[in-house]
Formats: sequence, C-alpha cells, structure tokens
Amino acid sequence: MHCVYVVANALKQQAKSHEIFRSLCINVAQMAHRTEMNWKMHVLGYRKEKIRPLNDARAIDAGANFLGESFIFGVAVTLIFAEQIRSRNQARRRRDAIEDRLEDLETSAAKHTAVLEEFQEERRQLKEEVDNLATEAASLSIILMQVMGREMDRRGIERGRMPPKIGQDVVDRFNGGENVDACICVGADAGTTPGSDCK
Repeated sequence: MHCVYVVANALKQQAKSHEIFRSLCINVAQMAHRTEMNWKMHVLGYRKEKIRPLNDARAIDAGANFLGESFIFGVAVTLIFAEQIRSRNQARRRRDAIEDRLEDLETSAAKHTAVLEEFQEERRQLKEEVDNLATEAASLSIILMQVMGREMDRRGIERGRMPPKIGQDVVDRFNGGENVDACICVGADAGTTPGSDCK
C-alpha cells in the first residue's frame, strides 16, 4: 500500500509541473468546487450566491489532490473487487470439490449396495440348495431303509426265518447316523422287533 501513496504523490508533482496535467487539474478542481457549492446551497441550506471560481494555484492543488486520492481510491476498489473474485472462485472450487466427493460417496454406496444384494441372492440360492439337499437326503434315507428291509426279508426267507419288523427307534437312530446293523441282526435272530431292546 506504501507504493500506492508514492505513485499518488508522483501524480501530484506531475500535475503541478506539466501543462496537460495542470489544465486537467484546474478543470477537475473547478467542477468539483461548483458541485460542492451547489450541494451546500441546495442541501445544507447555505445562502445562495454566485459561485466564484478558484484561482489557478488553489485549483492546481485541489485537482492534484483529487487525482492522487482518485488513484488511491481506484486501487482500493480494484483490490476489493479482486479479493471478491478470488474468494468467489475459491468458494466455487471448494463447492465443486464437495460435490465431487459426494458424488464419489454416492457411487461407492451404490456399488456396495449392489454387492450386498448379490451376496443376499447367493445366500438365498445356497439356502435353497441346502434345503433341496436335505429333502433329497431324507428321501434317500427312506429309500435306503426300504432297501435294507427288503434285503433283510430276503435273507430271512433264505434262512427259513420270518423277516423282522424294524422298529421306529431303529429308523430314528439310523437317521441320526448310528450303525444299527447289530440291532437288526439281533432282532432277527431272536424273533423280536429289532431295536425294541437294543442299546
């Protein structure tokens, strides 16, 4: 800001030493003087009188001061506008960065949601497959018991013994994964229902 005052003082010196600046200062000073006096008479209620122009020395000083102050004011206004533009651009860049970040977060959330839905769909399919396998295992267990019963009937007939009746407890133990061959054989040899007294 010190440089601005140096330039303003230089303008004042140039206005006093150069003819073009002198005439410019005189015209500016006389116009400002007339405007000031009219404003005082019409607004502030001063007594109306004929406005006398300033002499050249006072006009040159007033005009030079006016040019210097106008330069300082112009620089200050320019700096204010430049700061406003810089602040506005910075705020716009910050807003754009926030919007980009929000867009990235929304995209990431959408991807995570899609992955979660895929996992849920795979889990549902796996559950269906497990249920189907459990149903097939139960069916195979029933078929296996039927085959075992028929085989035992056939062996009993071949040996001259009546085919044994397999108890429900043997079926339940077989479904539980226990080896029930000994129970079936003991029941068949004793002529009782296999599994009724098998431990």
